[in-house]
Amino acid sequence: MAVYLASTSPRRKELLSQLLSDFTQISPDVEEKEYPHLTPKEKAVRLSKDKCIAAVNHIREKAMVIIASDTVVDLDGAVLEKPADRAEAYDMISRLSGKVHHVYSAVSVYKDGIMYTFCDDTAVYFKTVPKDIIDTYVDTDEPYDKRGGYRIQGFMGNYIDRIRGSYYNVVGLPVEKLKKLLNFLNIL
Repeated sequence: MAVYLASTSPRRKELLSQLLSDFTQISPDVEEKEYPHLTPKEKAVRLSKDKCIAAVNHIREKAMVIIASDTVVDLDGAVLEKPADRAEAYDMISRLSGKVHHVYSAVSVYKDGIMYTFCDDTAVYFKTVPKDIIDTYVDTDEPYDKRGGYRIQGFMGNYIDRIRGSYYNVVGLPVEKLKKLLNFLNIL
């Protein structure tokens, strides 16, 4: 049975490699919609399903497993996307500074004509980040391809006081819960 990871994220590929040695990484080739009527958690779930469905329709093999995921950063009910420029990156880190936000990673797994979906929630407690540190940070490459403008395993991880939930969920793939689902589906 062929297993496909419908994500171009190197972080998700690395995390899935902890569970599976044989899978193919593909682009989900789906336009990410805004879904303004959904909560941040609902948006993560919807986007993960959209990616999974797009991959199923693209590959069309009988014996296939598709794993798709989407991560949403939620600060007080507002979704923080990937910053487009320095000003957005500065604004995001400033808004996260000294506050708690939630990271939702939804995972959809397709096997034998059925899609299984779950969503993990991790609360991230940021320390106060000094303005001069934010100013220096946004001049690096790090904030620009990450939702919320940071990586927990990157420089801003130094300003995370603690988390409540899965570390890997914040990285982008909740491997603990995914392992349970893959075991249930006899994929592992």
